This record gives sequence, C-alpha cells and structure tokens, in this order.
Amino acid sequence: MKREQAIIIGGGMAGKLIAAAISPYFLHVQILEKDPQPENKNTVRKGIPQAHHIHALLHAGDHALERLFPGFQKDMIKRGSIKIDSLRDLAWFHHGVWKLRYKSGYPTLLQTRPLLETYIEERVNQTANITYVYGTKVQSFLLTDDQSKVCGVEVLKENKINKVSGDLVIDTSGSVSFTKGWLEKQGKTVPEEKVDIGLCYATRKFTLPEPPNDFKIKIIYPNPAKETIGGTLSMIENNQCIVTLNGYLNSLNPAEVKDEQGFIHKTAMLPLPDIYQELQKGTSESETAIYKVPHIMWRHFERVNLPAGLVVAGDSICRIDPVFGQGMSIAALEALAIRDYIASTSPTGQLKKLQKQLAKIIAPAWLMVLCEDFRFDEVKGKKPLGLKVLQWYVKQIFLLSAKNKSIYKDLVRVTNLVSPAALLFKPATIIEVLKLKKEDVEKIDS
Repeated sequence: MKREQAIIIGGGMAGKLIAAAISPYFLHVQILEKDPQPENKNTVRKGIPQAHHIHALLHAGDHALERLFPGFQKDMIKRGSIKIDSLRDLAWFHHGVWKLRYKSGYPTLLQTRPLLETYIEERVNQTANITYVYGTKVQSFLLTDDQSKVCGVEVLKENKINKVSGDLVIDTSGSVSFTKGWLEKQGKTVPEEKVDIGLCYATRKFTLPEPPNDFKIKIIYPNPAKETIGGTLSMIENNQCIVTLNGYLNSLNPAEVKDEQGFIHKTAMLPLPDIYQELQKGTSESETAIYKVPHIMWRHFERVNLPAGLVVAGDSICRIDPVFGQGMSIAALEALAIRDYIASTSPTGQLKKLQKQLAKIIAPAWLMVLCEDFRFDEVKGKKPLGLKVLQWYVKQIFLLSAKNKSIYKDLVRVTNLVSPAALLFKPATIIEVLKLKKEDVEKIDS
C-alpha cells in the first residue's frame, strides 16, 4: 500500500533524483524549491552557482541515473552530451605523470550542468505524482503532539504561510542545511567535520576552430604541496568546450581571471602549457564564472536523534571538494539507497538506520578527498588516523597508474565509486607498490 505524501526540501539535483526514486511508493511527492522557476532551460538558478562549471558524471553516477531513468545515456547523447571512453579519451596529468590511455570500455558523458539538470527535471515532470513547486521557502517542520515525528512543513509562498502535510520529509536544501539550522534553534548540535581548503573555481566557455583530435577532456592537476592551481578543458555540447581553473588555498584571485586575457594568461601558469596552447586558437563565448568553496564539511546527522519521518541527504549532509566530481554521483547513490530502504520498510518510523546507510556512501569519498586535500600544507582541519601512510601508498598507486594497466583500471573503479577502496590493496598491487623505485618517486617530487 502506498503512503500518502513525501515532501522534499530543495529542488537541486539530489532533490530531483530522490523524488524520482521514491515516487513509486507514495501517492504524491512534492519538491519545494525556494528559487523562482528559471526563465529558460539554459538559465542557471541562483541556488546552484556551481552549475556554470564542468559536470562529468562518475561511473557510479551514470549507472545510478540509468537505473532511475531508463534510456538516460541514449537520451543525453541525442541532446548533445559527448560519450567518451574514460581512459582512452581522458588525458590526465596527475602528480607529475600522465595516466595511461587505452580503450577500456568504461564510458561516461560530458555535458554542461544545465543540459543534464534540464533533462532530469523533464523526466521528473513526466512522473504524474511528482509536483515541483518553485518560489516556496520552508519555514519550519510540523511535529506531532508528542514532538516525536515530523508530519509536514510550514512554508512561505507569495507572502502567505501554509502548512503542507507529509508522511516523510527529506531535506536536500543544500550546504546551508535547513535541518541543521532548525536543530540549532532548539539548542541541539550536529557533529561536523570541516576542512578549510580555500578553493576557487573560474570557468569560461570557448569555441575551438577544430576539436582536439587526441582527447575529449584534459586535466592538469597541481602537484602538491608546491603547486596549488590546476585546470581542465572538457568538450561539451554545441561544439564548445569548458575550461575551468581551480586554485587551492586562495591562490586563484578572481580579479586576475575576470576578463578573457587574464583568464588565458592564468592557464599559461599551469604545470603544463597544454590548455594555454589550445586556447590560443579559441574564441571565448562567456564571461568568467567564479565559484568559491572556502571549506568542505560532513555533518554527521547519523549521530543525531532526529525526529521520526525525517531524512537528510545530498549537500545538506556533505559538501565535498568539487574538483573530484563526486557530488552528483553521491546524490544518485543516496537516491537509490533511500528507494531501496523505503521499498523494504515503513518510512513513518525512525530512520536512523537509513541515515547511517547514507553516511556509509559518503565515507569512502570523504576519505579520498581528505587524502588529497591534506597534501597541501596549509589546509586546516582534523586529519584522519594514519593519513601519512595512506598518502604515501596512494601516491605510489598514482605513479603506477602511468604504466600499469591493471592498477590504473582498479584506481578508476575506486575513484568512480564503483568498487571499494580495498581493491587497491590486493596482494599483487601491494607487491608492485613496494617494488616502485625510490628514485622514481623522488624524480616526480623534484
């Protein structure tokens, strides 16, 4: 028997995906979005300033979206997404070496966020029992008389306060997190891990006279701790490319890349000149879009006694370093986990077990990010136990991925959230790590 209504706070990617995932189990699903409806499909909403930048899905995200929206990949390709082989078409300079490139059979898609989000919203809107309500700000949770269960929300729309009832409320309101603020007003604290990274993104679109013939996406990653600025050039729809500069520890000054010449000049300062050389032939098609991530954080809602009937997901739980492209894929995996949980149990009771499942999805990605972000000396935050040993081991994996196909393929599966990190600790891999010559590592570090 279907439950009456689910309410989702926030209409971003996580909210849309979760709505689609749970729609078979409710008579009605309402997505409440505080921003007004965009004027057209290419408009970036105020609430998602990161939408100007590169959005390539990880393999786990691609697989999850195909499960949520059958035909997703074929449809996106028809709309202009570029299908690539993740190893053959990706030129990745990482920790001073180029990763191997060969036909792997691991496809993924390149596109702009508006193209991706517009398609997902259309698929959501095709689901009869999902209602997308723009311009609606949630003011408070509604609780049962004994205060033990969330039974809806109080909202402000067109200067009027209304009450919306729901059997289940899911907070995907983003990094500000409505639930966090609501709990703090009651004197409750959500345990939080926070790491200051001082990240700044700068992005422009370009048209090239001819697309590059030897890659579809090129990543020049800084070699920490000496280098802090990296860049990516990715082909996108309409025969254009997106170029993004990312600088850690406030090393990328937005004023210096505001105009076209300043932006191109900054690409010349990357560890390699490849992107700069491509842009010499290109024409800028946009202004510079800036997106800042002063810190990343993980709020441990799984450690909080939340009222029954309430789940927190998406960026409301974890704002992760966007350089690693994990955010949307994590949201898709969370959507599937919520769907499976609701399919097997009642969502009207305590959902602590589900909240813990969402934390388990985040944990490996969070550790991967910390391992890399803490390579920059001035990054501040709580370091996980054994970090130095983990960083040493992972760096050997990075170096080996420049010459060992098997290890690189395993690395891709782990970083794309398809396989657990244990895959990188197979006996054969450990032997190869220990065999790596000390002078090879020192050569990269010099």
